[in-house]
Amino acid sequence: MKRRLLSLAMSLCLLSPLAGTALVDDFSFLKEIQAFVQYVHVVRDAGDYQRAEELRLALQTTGLDKEQQAVLDIRTATLLSRLYTEVQPKVPSRSLALLEEAEQELKVLRKNSFFSLILEAEIDSIHYLVNPRSLGKGISSNAKINKAYKQYPEQVYARLMKASSLLYAPSIAGGDVDKALQIYLELLREGLPILSRWDTASLYSNIGVVSMKRNEWSTAKGYLDAAKALYRFDPTLDEYLKEVQDKL
Repeated sequence: MKRRLLSLAMSLCLLSPLAGTALVDDFSFLKEIQAFVQYVHVVRDAGDYQRAEELRLALQTTGLDKEQQAVLDIRTATLLSRLYTEVQPKVPSRSLALLEEAEQELKVLRKNSFFSLILEAEIDSIHYLVNPRSLGKGISSNAKINKAYKQYPEQVYARLMKASSLLYAPSIAGGDVDKALQIYLELLREGLPILSRWDTASLYSNIGVVSMKRNEWSTAKGYLDAAKALYRFDPTLDEYLKEVQDKL
C-alpha cells in the first residue's frame, strides 16, 4: 500500500500547481532550541502538563529577537493548550487562558505575515477544539490557513495546515480528502529533510487518517505506527490505531 501511495504521489505532483516550489520552514529555528525540543517531548511524548508548565516559564526568556520570542511563546502556549484538551480530566479553563496569552503575543507579529496568519489560525482551531459550538473560530481558522497557503506556498507548515483543513472539514465546508492526500504526499516526497520531528509525526498521522478514509487499513496502520514511534502520547491516535486493528 505504501508503494501505491508513493506512486500516486508522483502522478499527483506532476498535476500540482505547486510542484517544483522550493520548500522552506520559517519555524526551523525552534529545532535549534534544545529547551523547546525537550518541551515538545514532555508535551507530546509524556503528556505531562505539570512539567510542561515548569519548562514553559524558562522558555519565556531565551535571548531571541522580539519576533522569534513571540513565535516561541505562542507555540509553547498552543501546544500546552491542546494538551489540556487531551488529558483526563480535561482542563478547558487553563486551555482557554493559554490561548488568551497567545493572542496577546500575536500583537508583536506583523499583520498578515506568515507567522501571524498561521499562528492565529492555530489559536482559532484550538478554540474550536475546546468548544465545537464556536463555529466562528473554525471558519476564521480555515480562512487564515487558506490565506497563508496562498501567500506563502513555499512554507511547509502552511501546506501541512492546509492539508489538515481539507482532511478534517466536511465536504460541505470544503473538505477534500484527495486534495489533502496530494499535499501530504508532496510533503512526504519533498519536505521530509526539513520537517521537524513534531511536524513529521503529524504528517505520518494524517496520512494514516487519509488511508483509513480510503479503507486502506494496512497502510493506515503503518503510518499511524510511525507517528506513534515519534511521540507516544496521543489519545486520538490511540483511538485510530484501535479502529484500524479491528479492521485488520
